[in-house]
Amino acid sequence: MTVKDILKILEDFAPLEMQMSFDNSGFCIGDSSSEVTGIMLCTDVTPEVVSEAEDKNCNLIISHHPVIFGGIKTLCSDKDRMRYAVVSELIKKNIAQIAMHTNVDICEGGTNDTVATMLGVKVASGYGEALRTGILDKAVTLAEFAEKVARVLGDPVVRYVGEPGKIVRTVAVSTGAGGRESDLIYRLQDEGIDALVTAEVRHNVALEARYAGVAIVETTHFSSERCIVDIIGAVLDKYKINYHKSETEGNPYRRA
Repeated sequence: MTVKDILKILEDFAPLEMQMSFDNSGFCIGDSSSEVTGIMLCTDVTPEVVSEAEDKNCNLIISHHPVIFGGIKTLCSDKDRMRYAVVSELIKKNIAQIAMHTNVDICEGGTNDTVATMLGVKVASGYGEALRTGILDKAVTLAEFAEKVARVLGDPVVRYVGEPGKIVRTVAVSTGAGGRESDLIYRLQDEGIDALVTAEVRHNVALEARYAGVAIVETTHFSSERCIVDIIGAVLDKYKINYHKSETEGNPYRRA
């Protein structure tokens, strides 16, 4: 199969038209007509992942996050050094890269649905959006729910906004950087949502959440989206396409 063939399979699952306006999902780097010798799945394309792909004879990397994100005017070693290292090594080693980002967050069976299911949230709404809302089978305290999020996602640095004893029954899930806009907090308040699970929460959003009485359980970005490798793996499994899951990438954060 060629890189283009693999992209078609991925698009059938999560159409690129679903991606958010700021995104750069799809075929990013390489020759789409190249025959695929092996596939590496990962969340982020780092120099270590590129080396791992080469060692395992993978000439296609399917990642969650795009290597090239937004408009760039330069690609040189004294600026954006990791991106320069990644792009130059991908080209030197003839390794193609496909990103399946916000389209997989949004699509049915994507990251939001997967994390919600992992946390025991029965999804009631949010299809077609970068958010899922639903109800827990059993109400728990906020402290208990935060502990569950940390355990289920294997996240070393989960923290939360709200009173530990607050009862949580209704939950919203937004994987990745969903904690950047305070408008979301008031939408969730209007919908009667008890807690939001997301990453990269801005300080002003945390303050607004505390004021509005909407709890936030903040995970690290990586932990909230690491499930992408299992999601894409399951898509490839349906076509009996072999792949490797990266063993070199990991959460850049550690507990103090």
